[in-house]
Amino acid sequence: MFPSAAARECLKSDTGGAAAVGVLAVSHEPASAAKVRRSIADDLSTYAIAQDCVDDIVLVASELVGNAVVHAAGSDGACGLDISWDVEPDAVVIRVLDGSPNLPLRRSSGVRDKSGRGLSIVAAIALDWGVRRSGTGKLVWARVP
Repeated sequence: MFPSAAARECLKSDTGGAAAVGVLAVSHEPASAAKVRRSIADDLSTYAIAQDCVDDIVLVASELVGNAVVHAAGSDGACGLDISWDVEPDAVVIRVLDGSPNLPLRRSSGVRDKSGRGLSIVAAIALDWGVRRSGTGKLVWARVP
């Protein structure tokens, strides 16, 4: 799958006009997180990035995709996700574009809760993260060292 023209434009404008290092369109399903993890890890293996950093980058990407799968379903549950990542001198920026206008909420979770830690994990690992609305939904991003 390739990102739509609108998604490519949104991703391109967010990188200051530079093309993303990696771009991937995935289905709106839980298995997509694994596909994104493999794609990013494979791509980053061509750079001189320490394995523990790659592990953090892949974890953050997985959390962002997982949040989008769980919380950003379209009305028919079939919207796709567009993922991109850029290698910067001191970090990798991961972006997840989905079709939902609902902004993500970082929440507290108890020891016994089975979910609710995704954005806390992202915030703990990333140098910075955020969200902005797009013409078709929202773009959630994180900059991981």
